[in-house]
Amino acid sequence: MTAIVLGSVLAGAGALSLSWWLSRALAQTLSGRLAPFVALSRRIARGDLGRRLAVRASDELGELAYALNGMVEMLGETARQRETFLAAVAHDLRAPLTALQANLEGMLAGIVAPEPERIASLHGEVGRLIRLVEDLLTLASARAGALPLALRPADIAAQTRALVGRFQPLAAAKHVDLVVEAPSEGFATVDPDRLDAALTNLLANAVRYVPQGGHVVLRLHLDSDAAEWTIVDDGPGIPPEILPHVTEPFVRGDPARGRDAGSGLGLAIAHAWVRAHGGALHIASDHGTRVVVRIPRAPQAQ
Repeated sequence: MTAIVLGSVLAGAGALSLSWWLSRALAQTLSGRLAPFVALSRRIARGDLGRRLAVRASDELGELAYALNGMVEMLGETARQRETFLAAVAHDLRAPLTALQANLEGMLAGIVAPEPERIASLHGEVGRLIRLVEDLLTLASARAGALPLALRPADIAAQTRALVGRFQPLAAAKHVDLVVEAPSEGFATVDPDRLDAALTNLLANAVRYVPQGGHVVLRLHLDSDAAEWTIVDDGPGIPPEILPHVTEPFVRGDPARGRDAGSGLGLAIAHAWVRAHGGALHIASDHGTRVVVRIPRAPQAQ
């Protein structure tokens, strides 16, 4: 009996020792494999996004390395977009402010005569600045998920026909064939003002940039759940390298147009208002451009 008890005690002690040794070895091994993850996490916390983990395994730690590398790439892209955005804002604000400053300094010095035409031009620059700031505020609200909507039932078919009617004089002046295809009546729960702002921007781009003698068609299709607008033109289209980014702020479909191409915020804001309605906006371009806006007929307010 004594031998049995003693053997049991020795066996238990040996098992505990072996378990402790294995646990320590495993902890050291795991600690060594986790060290690069800890180091990279500390670099990310300091804002250093230039390092990546070398993936040498296909187990859970390998998957974690892939995920962490992907997160670093995403953070880096976000930082680059933020820098590009701020540079574009500064550029678009600097030009009109410089013009205002130069003219006002000239008037104060008596070098520039305060003629009505010149004052009207300065007033136009101030208006452009105000619109730019309002657009920036709209985009800031969109990124914060706080775009306000005043939803109510509206005849979107009549609204669509009225929208095209407003653009008929511009289209006629350019000898552009502008056609609307919409049912006689069709209701949806929308914010009519915000929806009109989005569609106005999209149709304005089509009519403005299609060449003389071109064609623009705006179609509205209604089904039981959704409303879908399609704007098709036979203009020059959007360069393929720009197309994936055309709804981002300050991205212009035709950079060669310079300031004539607008602030580069219109499509971003149109996209924001469509998304606020719970909808989606898709743009395709090859020979001409095709824009599709689809929103639910009874969206939920944000």
